[in-house]
Parts: sequence; C-alpha cells; structure tokens
Amino acid sequence: MELLSARSPSKCFPRLAVTFCFAAFLILLTAGCNRQDPPDGAPDKTDKESVAPAEQLENTTADSAANQAEPSATTTSEQPPDDTEEPLMPAQRGDLRPEAKWRPETSGEYPINAYKNYEEAGDLDAIKERGILRILVDISNLDTLHREATQQDIELEEAKRFARTLGLEPVVLYAENFDQLMPLLNSGKGDIIANNMVITDARKEIVDFSTPTADTQLTLVSRIDAPEFKKGGDNSKLFAGKTMKVTKGTVFETVAKKLIENNPELKLEVVEENYVELMVDVAEENLDFTIVEQQTFDLVTQFKDNVKANYVLPKEFQLAWAVRKDSPKLLEAINKFVRDSMLTRVVQRSVGDLDEIRKRGYIRVVTRNHPGTYYMWKGRILGFEFELAKDFAEKEDLRLEIVVAPTHASLLTMLKDGKADIAASLLSVTERRDNSGMDFGRPYMKERVVVVGTDDDQIDSLEELDGRTIHVRKSANHYDIALELQKKVPGVKIELAPEELNIQQIIDKVADGEYDLAIADDVSVKLEHSWRKNIDALIDLHIDDNVYAWMVRENNPELLKAVDKFFDKKGTQKKIAVLYNKYFDSPKRTRPEINELNAEGNISPFDEFVKKYSDEYDFDWRLIVAQMFQESTFNPKAKSWVGARGLMQVMPDTGKQVGEKNLFDPETSVRAGLKYLEWLHRKFEDKGISPENMMWFTLASYNAGLGHVYDAQDLAEEKGWDRNVWFDNVENAMLLLSDKKYYEKARYGYARGQEPFDYVRKIQSRFRTYVALLEDYERRKQEQEEETGQLLDTLYPQFSQWVGAGPHSIASAGGL
Repeated sequence: MELLSARSPSKCFPRLAVTFCFAAFLILLTAGCNRQDPPDGAPDKTDKESVAPAEQLENTTADSAANQAEPSATTTSEQPPDDTEEPLMPAQRGDLRPEAKWRPETSGEYPINAYKNYEEAGDLDAIKERGILRILVDISNLDTLHREATQQDIELEEAKRFARTLGLEPVVLYAENFDQLMPLLNSGKGDIIANNMVITDARKEIVDFSTPTADTQLTLVSRIDAPEFKKGGDNSKLFAGKTMKVTKGTVFETVAKKLIENNPELKLEVVEENYVELMVDVAEENLDFTIVEQQTFDLVTQFKDNVKANYVLPKEFQLAWAVRKDSPKLLEAINKFVRDSMLTRVVQRSVGDLDEIRKRGYIRVVTRNHPGTYYMWKGRILGFEFELAKDFAEKEDLRLEIVVAPTHASLLTMLKDGKADIAASLLSVTERRDNSGMDFGRPYMKERVVVVGTDDDQIDSLEELDGRTIHVRKSANHYDIALELQKKVPGVKIELAPEELNIQQIIDKVADGEYDLAIADDVSVKLEHSWRKNIDALIDLHIDDNVYAWMVRENNPELLKAVDKFFDKKGTQKKIAVLYNKYFDSPKRTRPEINELNAEGNISPFDEFVKKYSDEYDFDWRLIVAQMFQESTFNPKAKSWVGARGLMQVMPDTGKQVGEKNLFDPETSVRAGLKYLEWLHRKFEDKGISPENMMWFTLASYNAGLGHVYDAQDLAEEKGWDRNVWFDNVENAMLLLSDKKYYEKARYGYARGQEPFDYVRKIQSRFRTYVALLEDYERRKQEQEEETGQLLDTLYPQFSQWVGAGPHSIASAGGL
C-alpha cells in the first residue's frame, strides 16, 4: 500500500532521452521534411505569488501605545473580472482559520490580513468621505457556533447598525488577537473597536471610550472538580503545582498578577493565545486555570459543561466602544446612539408584542441545531429557517438573535416563558400547539407525510405495517399521526424516541438499523437524500399534508401580522422557492466515475493546470484531480447550494482570502483551490501528524471546515482514539458530531459527519485508481517504446549506436 505524501511524484519518464532521439530520427528519415528545432526554453512558468508572512504587529500591552507594523491587505468586495483592477493579496501564514460567522456570499467581514486596508486617522467627517466604517474585533469571541446571542454578538450587530444610521458601509475586521486592537485603531487601520473592551485608566491614556454599553465581572475558571477558591483564606492546596494562563494585553493579565502576589505557588504564564482558547484548554484538561470576563464564560459554557466559575471577582467592570483620541464628532455620535438604542435592552425574559420588540431593537428566534434550520458548515452559518429569519429581521430593521432549543419540546416552552419571540424550526401547524396559547403565521410550505425506512425495504399497503415498530417523539405531530395509524393497524408498535433527537437524527437511526421505521414529512427525506442514499419514503400515509408555519404567542397579534405580511410578499415567496431548492431539492451528482485514460494519458480535461499549481504548492497532482472530481465532476461552471463555485468549489469569501476572483475560470479555480489547500495544510504542521494524515486532515477541513475537524480531533482524544490519525480514529469521531450527546459540547456544534467521512474515503479510493491507471499507462507506453526500439534495431542496426554517438555522428553516418 502506497503512503500518501504531500510531495509530488517524479515527472521524468523512463527512457525519455531515447524517446526524444527516436522522435528526432523519424523526422530526419521523412523525405521533404525539415528538422524542427526545439523551443529555446521551457514555457515561462507563471511567477509564484508572494506569500511571505504578513508583517506581524508588535505585541503590545494595554499600557502601550506603540504603533504597529502595517498588515497585508486584500479587497473588500467581490468584483467582476477586470484586468485593470489591482491584484488581491493572498492569505498569509498565521491568518485566522475561516470559522468566523461568514455568510455564503461576501459578508463584509474579513480577517485583517485579507482586507485591502488603508490609513485613515481622521474624525467622523473624514470617515464619511470614505463611506466605510471599519469595526475592529477580536476573532476569539466569534470563532464558534453560538447557541444563543452573546454580549459580543449584540455589540457587533449594534456597531453595524450604528454605521448604517450614518449612511456608512460597515466592514468588520478580525484582529488575530486582542492585543492588536488598539494599535490597529491608532495607526488608522480601523475606525472603532466594538469588542466588549473593559474600561481601564491605562487604556484611557491610549483611546477614548464611549458611554458604557454593559457591565461585567471577571471570573476565575477551573474544571468542575477543582476545590473552591477561598477569598482571604489559604489556597495553597488549590494552586500548588498548578498553572494559570491569561491573554496578554487584557485586564485579565493585571488581575492575574495581583492574584499571584498572594499565591506564589501558582505558576502564571502570559500568552498570545486568546482567552476563549484558554478556557477551552481548561475544559479539555490541558490547563488548570484562566481568568475571563462573564460573556466569555457564558459563550464557552454553551458547549463545554465541565468548567465552573470557581470565583467571581466582586468588582464590576464597564464595557464600551473605543475610538481614537481627538475624534470628538465620532464619539458624540456613538454616545447618542448608545443612549438611544443600546441602553434600551430589556431583561432576557420578555413576552411583549412587536412595539416592545422594536424598542429593544432585536428579535429572538428559537430553532434547533440541524441541517434544515440552523447549523454551521464550512465555517458558514446556514439553514432554511435561519435565512428566512435573517430576511424577516432585516425587513423589520431589527437585529436577529438565534436561540437554540435543546429539545423539540422546549421550542414551545421557551416561547411560552418569554425566552424567544418566534419559533421557526420546520414546525407543523397542529391543534395541540394551537391550544397551548400559541398562534401560527401564514403557512409557507406543505409536505406529504410518509413512513420512512431503508431503501431495501418495501411496504405496499398499510396492512404490511403489522408487526413493525415506528419511532416518534411524543412532542412531535408525528406522534398523533402514529396513534391514528395504530387505530387502523392495531399490530403497529409505537416506540418513543428521545426528545433531544431531531427528525434527521431519528432518520439516521433508521438508516443505521437502530430503529425499524419512522414517520416524517417528505421534506425531511429529501434533506436526508442530500447526504445519504440508503433511506427512502416507503409509503404515503395519505393524510392531510403537514403544513409548516412560524409560531408566536397568541398575545402578540402585531408580531403575528408582521409575520403574515412577510410571508405574503412575492419576494419572500420567491426566496422560499430558492431556499427549498438549495436545502431540500438540490440536484444530485450523476456523472459517472472516470475509469480509463485518454490516448494522451490525461485523467481530467484540466491536468495541465493541476500539474502546474500542484508543483507550485507541493501537492500530488493526482490527488488534486481526485478531489476536483469529488467537488465538481470536472464541471468548471458548477455552483453548489451553499454558493461554492467552479472546479474546486471555492467559496467567494475564501477566494478573496487567497486573492482570487473569477472562480468559474478553470485555471483560477484550480489556483484558488491549491492556495486554500496549502493554507489549510499549514494548520496541521508541527503537531506530530504524519505527512499522509496531514493530507487527510487537510481534505476533511476543505470539505467541512477546520472547526469541525478540530472538534473531531478533541472528541477522538476524549474517546481514547488517536487525534493525529484520520482513518478509523478522527473520522469516527467526526461521525459522532451528528449525535446530540457529542455536538452539544462541541465548539462548532452539529456536523453532518458522514459527509467528510465519505469525502476523504472517496478521494483516497479515486486517487489510488488514478495512480494505478497512470502506472499502467506508463508501463504500456514503455513496452511500446521497447518494441519500437527492437524493431528499429532489426531494420537499422546502427540506430542504437547513433543514439549514443550524438547528432553529429548521426548526420555523418547517414550522410544527411
């Protein structure tokens, strides 16, 4: 078995020199033909784009106002191909992994090194002349799938809304770490900081702060089984032999140093690593303690439950936006906006109608984390319901807050309890829900109800369900349907599925043989078909079609009117048709696998481009062709349901990161894909991973996003598997990330693990096929050369002597 390496195979064919001479000799023998001189040189190879690491910003504490080196830059938005436009800059080593909350198309949010930046240190008038408000944030607060809105989500969305009230385009720039924010601001590389920055006297010397936007407290974080911190007491047992790490340049560093003064047995390390990562390290038992503020603690505990707030410091700190000194007009505008908008935020529980929602400026939509509603894939937040909710919020000029319900039944209870305003989770309109104090908006979709089983099962009539077992959740409308079915077919058994499972997970269990049958809407089966083929609708129950609608409290009539108006709009109806095709009815790949080579030994129509850029970026070109087939089946105009484009199915935002625009152009797509592969590949360097496994991890990340692969590595280690081996180890952990037991504790949440599992295995299989085909082609080619050589030796005994003697001897011997 051949081990895969990132290095490309030798490009030299056997007996190349002899073959060349033989070709020249045949030309010489042809009467009336002149020998053609070879080209003066190999075709010019396109100069390799400079990908030197971006100039790193100097490390600066909160007390330092030193200016920073200028980061690399790229453009802000996707443009049509234009030869006169300046080239975009490629992503650099050390750039952020692409798990920020980017939308499928360009989103106005960029890593700082992937934006074509400029220097502007003026006040509001100068900013307005530019037409753009650059909002600086630290990636650590956003690089996670949020189960509910955090203070950082609120602050960032409010900063965007502030920009729009001024008629400016908001552009969010992600700094690599917190320590860069103030230097970037003061060097004119950003206009405001909206990052939950704690107001301190030291920072007031460097920047000006707005009216406070929120209060917070600092928390000493430990694992859940650690002893309790004793204020003013002896903590030597708690801290002896332990290590605390805090992020450099934060207020956490100052507090940690004071703590060490009274507890010298605790080792303190001040590091560049961001505070979210440090808290995750505590949860994963790679670190003993860290200090964070409350919103970071709330964020991480959305997916890690084995940490605790060991001690909450009593002092309250104020959070605010920051601007450059000498920006009085900008500061005045921010303060007015904060007073009028941000300070109207209400408590978490609210059952008010639309007028109250508009006063507070945001709407809360509760849904589930699964592929029909709300989930992260390839670093993007996606989902049928999520996209509709986003449009509704924008039309109402409200900020959207997504709240993820832990169980299906809690969709109703969270709405009742005032923890959400709308439930949008492919909910069926039922009498049971309507009688629970709920109202439904205008129906937007209806689907037939079917019995679901494996594709090799067959049921032709209801009577054949006798003796079979159907699995349903009691809170779902399918439970009522199952009871009615049992009246018609008494032999049908009903088993209750756990409430925490969503319908896709129930269908998964049917496909995997854990459950016999299930009841589902046809749309759920269609969604499942986009991932697997071994599941099918066995029989239509011929009851009234399930009707889907959003659910609100019955004491919110104005909100219900707004929802009805939204779904009555022609634009919304067109959008629903587009989203239905995108999520539930996408065309399947039907192009047959390539099993033979053409006469020239090509394995794709684009071998020339693949070889060129595989050589440049040091990958095996045959592997890249195998990946290309998996991505697009060699269709350069392919566009996926999430917006990925071209042969290598590169997302527009990713194209911007690597400095490429026209992703439907074959050569551009190949180059962009290889640049992105190299960028991903570097994320697995220096981690003790073998070269072949680095490639498998790289491919899995290309398919699913780095975040889900990181989650799978962590889970593999937790399960006692090897986190540095893909096959039969991390790939198995990836499969578990579709199980609520595991994904609710994963940083990036739910993942359809079957997709990267199949993706890597299919590419590996196709790669081996290509290797075998090419080796066979080369063997047959060599045999033909040898047969031709033997024939020439027989017909022209002096041929082999001429080959060794050189052209002058050939000419003199032949009298040419």
